[in-house]
Amino acid sequence: MVTLITEPKDYSEKALDIYRSMGRVYFGGTPREDAEILVVRLGYKIDRLWMDKVPNLKIIATPTTGLNHIDLKEAEKRGIKIISLRGHTGFLSRITSTAEETLALMLALVRKLPWAFDDVKRGNWNRDAFKGHQLAEKTLGILGLGRLGKIMARYGQALGMRVIASDPNVGVDEMKQLGVERVAMEELFRLSDVLSIHVLLTDETKNLVKEHHLKLMKPEAVLINTARAEIIEKGALEKALKEKWIAGAAVDVMWDEQGNGGHLKNNELLEYAKNNNNLLISPHFGGATYEAMQITEEFIADLVKKESAKL
Repeated sequence: MVTLITEPKDYSEKALDIYRSMGRVYFGGTPREDAEILVVRLGYKIDRLWMDKVPNLKIIATPTTGLNHIDLKEAEKRGIKIISLRGHTGFLSRITSTAEETLALMLALVRKLPWAFDDVKRGNWNRDAFKGHQLAEKTLGILGLGRLGKIMARYGQALGMRVIASDPNVGVDEMKQLGVERVAMEELFRLSDVLSIHVLLTDETKNLVKEHHLKLMKPEAVLINTARAEIIEKGALEKALKEKWIAGAAVDVMWDEQGNGGHLKNNELLEYAKNNNNLLISPHFGGATYEAMQITEEFIADLVKKESAKL
């Protein structure tokens, strides 16, 4: 079978060997008519137009849990099999990169580290200008207590934080075993000093967080989102920051992301970040560590080989 890998930089050699054992392998983001397997991360939007250019496509493989970069309905209509990390909870328990980045963003935001470093690079040494907050005895609120939410709960507890969570799929007893207090979603927003979003993006969770949820937050609270931007109603976070409903935010995701950064042009959130010291934006690289990418690439390649044997 012919495989096209759109983002081959530093790709696992073991994974490449698996794809090569099935046939020819090509690299790059240009669609190929003869491609039967497409391997893509987040750099490309695989929509109807993309699929039109790859008429022989049988499998789309993505070493991600989020799937909003693929038109799933169009793929289903064409009989294209989607292979992803979604649902492979046992394997995913080994992947902590996104939770670690969430922790890093939380610490950087509440301690104002990026702006303090920028000031030092300008030749200043003014610690009083960058006083932050300690996290011990603060309340960490987690929206979505799945794999990453559970890891974040442990991190919060290690820092001496009270941890609360809202997740309709996790019961009171299970949360109690994890040392987490179960609360309703609105209470989560009211009580949290740090609110971290770990919800899987689906049709049901798109726009889950609305303006009125952010208005419920303490004015000294901060929000962290390393899940998907579309979980928060478009424009709501920008308004919350401008109206000072919250003290700050750190995000690894943005609405309408494009691999070439095209979504940043005239972007209101980015413009706000340029002129204020309470918003951090990173380029959706929560899962982009060498370790995580290598083992997920190999895991997906194994799944693709098993699926291709059925075709």
